[in-house]
Amino acid sequence: MSRLVPALVLLASPRVAQACAVCFSATESNRGAFIGTTAFLTLLPLMMIGSVAYYVYRRVQELEGQEREA
Repeated sequence: MSRLVPALVLLASPRVAQACAVCFSATESNRGAFIGTTAFLTLLPLMMIGSVAYYVYRRVQELEGQEREA
């Protein structure tokens, strides 16, 4: 019940529900910023995971090379 009241208030007043002023101004610069930010936030975790995987791979190769020399 406590969640129903705020939802009904937002449905009854659509102006209040549009709290994000940037989402509703469709200018070309805003659109480009949204696309750039989306691309950045999509690729950043993938690059971080890839960097860690590459580090682990290189470290394993380095340790195996030391074992062969010993």
